Amino acid sequence: MTWLLKLYPRVWRRRYGAEVAEMLAGRRFSLAVAVDLVAGAIDVRLHPSATLAAATAATHEEETTMSARLAGLTCTAVPGVKLTPADQWKAGGTAIGMTIALSLIWMVAHVRIGDNPYVDSLSVLTYMLPIVFSTRYTYLKDRPASVQAVFIGGITLIIVAIMLAAGWVTTQI
Repeated sequence: MTWLLKLYPRVWRRRYGAEVAEMLAGRRFSLAVAVDLVAGAIDVRLHPSATLAAATAATHEEETTMSARLAGLTCTAVPGVKLTPADQWKAGGTAIGMTIALSLIWMVAHVRIGDNPYVDSLSVLTYMLPIVFSTRYTYLKDRPASVQAVFIGGITLIIVAIMLAAGWVTTQI
């Protein structure tokens, strides 16, 4: 997972990269940690003054305590950060509610447009996007709203592009 550190700015990687890479060494792939690394990179890029200023002016004392903070890398997948029952209900409610809403939207589009490879390829979104949006209450819980928006919006755009590409491939066959 250390390849995800390339998403961080160079100045951040020079200061914290080795320490984070060492922390990740020996760990198996984890979706929670991968999401946290990507969200951390988005956070550092959206709010550079907080973490990059610390990275360029770090003292020896900061270096010894950095493993607890990791300059914005707050791994929500580690023990100690708990999801409340309210968070779990919000995530579940978001997933179920969006699945129902997107399924209805897709069915209406399918009925109105008819059998179309592009519309058919978007049917998968009724299951995938609700899971992505529910990360706001789970993996991304402690991140700023701007980081949540960029992460969720970016993943959504990637998924939609892949599904539309699948629809295009279907028209070419």
